[in-house]
Amino acid sequence: MIITICQLGVMCYLFEICMSFEMIANSLGASAMNFHIGIIAFSFLYSPIGLIIGILMNILSRKNEFEADEYAKLTYDGNALSLALKKLSVDSLSNLYPHPLYVFVHYSHPPLIKRLNALNKKIG
Repeated sequence: MIITICQLGVMCYLFEICMSFEMIANSLGASAMNFHIGIIAFSFLYSPIGLIIGILMNILSRKNEFEADEYAKLTYDGNALSLALKKLSVDSLSNLYPHPLYVFVHYSHPPLIKRLNALNKKIG
């Protein structure tokens, strides 16, 4: 929740910058700053920042998933969790071997193979 509030603060600050600088409107070809130009400038400026924030959030989410898997294994049964993950993967037709760069940028959950390897490493 704290991370989301910080992310929202960055977005609002960047939007305020886009709405207050006349130079931004001039660089976009407008003679004066207005709300519509501010929205366009904000979308240009936030795209790369949003990508970086999204990658950081995905890294945190994947870390939390590994920790949740370990907790589930310790409190109940790692083999049952492995079986459930395999069934979910079959039902959702997920990619078993996604490219590591694609996983780094887009996946909020670890790929099935990595989760199973982590579970088996800790089980055995």
